[in-house]
Amino acid sequence: MKIVETLPNISEGKNKELINRIKDLSENFDKIWFISCKSDEYFNRSFISVVGELNEIETFLFEMVKICVANIDLRNHSGYHPRIGAVDVIPIVPLISTTFDEADNLVKRLAKKISESFELPIYLYEKSARNDYRRNINTLRKGEFEFLAKKMSFPEWEPDFGPNHPHPTAGATIMGVRDFLISLEFHINTSDRWLAEQIKQEISLNLPASVFLERKQNGKFSLTLNAKEGDVSLYLLYSKVKTIIEHFGSEIEKVTLPSPLTGKLFLHSFKNLIGNLDGELFTIEEKLLTESQITKTKHISNEEK
Repeated sequence: MKIVETLPNISEGKNKELINRIKDLSENFDKIWFISCKSDEYFNRSFISVVGELNEIETFLFEMVKICVANIDLRNHSGYHPRIGAVDVIPIVPLISTTFDEADNLVKRLAKKISESFELPIYLYEKSARNDYRRNINTLRKGEFEFLAKKMSFPEWEPDFGPNHPHPTAGATIMGVRDFLISLEFHINTSDRWLAEQIKQEISLNLPASVFLERKQNGKFSLTLNAKEGDVSLYLLYSKVKTIIEHFGSEIEKVTLPSPLTGKLFLHSFKNLIGNLDGELFTIEEKLLTESQITKTKHISNEEK
């Protein structure tokens, strides 16, 4: 079975009914699994993780965009996290038995269909980008939704798919194939913003990761790191961050996972830790998914028996 992960970022962190509709949508597919959703009211954003078979993911994402375009109006949206679209970004990550070309073809088919169906501009990023200057998502988000129309008036910002103007309420969407991201959130025992900013700066200088600083409801700060799987191991990421935080006289109170990690990531981290692990690295779960056609177990009611 060809398995990919998609991690759509939705510009809505308060409307639980909308997120539940997306979760319920995933239940209509035999080979789609809704893994997690983290909604943040401060960001006014939801980070969704869905895993599934290549073709079913394509259909699921189209229907998800349809729901979001109809229900999210960026003219009335505010939040700390930068965004240009109601469905701000749709990353596609090849997981099992899926090549880059297969994942990239999915992105381009879906981008064409979405742009034509909803008159929604689509920008390709990361490994799917047609221009190097569009690979970085922060470049694409610069100016956000509020300046998107002006930005798109310049020839260099013509979208890869769709009209050369923003959707009036849904803006534009960013799509592309990217590497798996390691995402860790470090909760630290300080409410001193200056100190937290110094820790953030030191981490940014010493690790190939994007770092986001956030003050929690208890007044203390957390640091969320996103790093590409091929750039740093999970173990090295954790140990270096721990060293930097302790260097500034602070401590890690807890670590949370903003998005789920794969078993293979832990295997590679273990390999890097001990240095001489031999043999092919794979998990039992990966082997099962590769060699079988697993579908959801349907509950059969007494009436259907």
